Amino acid sequence: MKKIKEFFNKIFSCIGNFFRLVGDKIKEGWQKLCETKAAQKVFYVLGYIPNKISSKMKNSTRKAVWGFIFVIPLIIGFVYFFLIPFIYTVIYSLSWVENTGNIIVLGFDNYIYAFKQITFTYNWESYLFTEWIVFVMMQMITDIPIILIFSMIMAVILNSEFKGRAAARAIFFIPVIFNSQAIDTAVSAYSALANTTSGATDDLFSQMFNFKDFLTEAKLPPFLVTFLGDASTKIYDIISYSGIQILIFLSAIQSVPRHLYEAAKMEGATQYEMFWKITFPMVTPMLLAAAVYTVVDSFLRSPMLSMLEKYSGPGKRDNLDEALGIGHLAEDGIMKLTDYGINSAIAIIFTACIGLLMVVVLGILSKVVFYYDE
Repeated sequence: MKKIKEFFNKIFSCIGNFFRLVGDKIKEGWQKLCETKAAQKVFYVLGYIPNKISSKMKNSTRKAVWGFIFVIPLIIGFVYFFLIPFIYTVIYSLSWVENTGNIIVLGFDNYIYAFKQITFTYNWESYLFTEWIVFVMMQMITDIPIILIFSMIMAVILNSEFKGRAAARAIFFIPVIFNSQAIDTAVSAYSALANTTSGATDDLFSQMFNFKDFLTEAKLPPFLVTFLGDASTKIYDIISYSGIQILIFLSAIQSVPRHLYEAAKMEGATQYEMFWKITFPMVTPMLLAAAVYTVVDSFLRSPMLSMLEKYSGPGKRDNLDEALGIGHLAEDGIMKLTDYGINSAIAIIFTACIGLLMVVVLGILSKVVFYYDE
């Protein structure tokens, strides 16, 4: 065993020395190239105009210009990958879109169709479009505070010193990796087995201990029993969805000045008091970032998006409800709408709902944010 270990150590050492030697040669070659007269002339020509301009600028103006230059790639990506597709989506949601790309403006026909005729089946229950939006939004509203509270508690625990702390941090971040699209596709074949196992374990735990009954017997208010009971049934999802938030809070806790805790200990403060008087106020600025990520992540994982798959391809939908008064185009005497237009209308509605939820969440959390420098 020792010889095998020494053998691999020699191999890795040789590989490391090779890459180190190659890197040093490349670095030396680049330095020699930069010292040549031709390279100096090229650098002088390329930097002549920027140097002339920057020499006549104030320091604050120069910083602003260079900041804008560094932001240009982000602006280009935002315009090309988000703004232009978003504008096209708005146009499609107000139009009758042919597979060939022909567009005929209809107005709000697609939106009226979405609110009055679309239905969705989930867990063998049928929902109207409006009922489905309310159902999913209520789920997200209850999940967001649970995930944020759980993430902050785990970050405080993982920040404390104990044996195996690095392994514990890795364990809580592993679900983030396993929830990637590649892993999800790879294990999709085992979904039936996972559902069966989950059902069996749920039945087993419910027979052993019913958490809602325990809370009811503890004389807690009914709304609190429902809230905590639903949270307990989704504990596996909460853990798997909290990896990034834990890292956000953990980095925020580690950036808290240590002298604040030392001064609090000298004054005789308990761990409980230090958490509410120091840790929590200092972490609240990152609470906004964690909340934004949680809202977006909850939306991307939401079953709400599965409704878009029904209208994601080319096709047409019959509109037989004359009371709606929509569908300006007709084929064979039957008014029709295209799936592209309906899909775009649903996407805009979902975006508006998430935007509204984001405004509400940030409006509430902004009341508790504390900035140390102010």
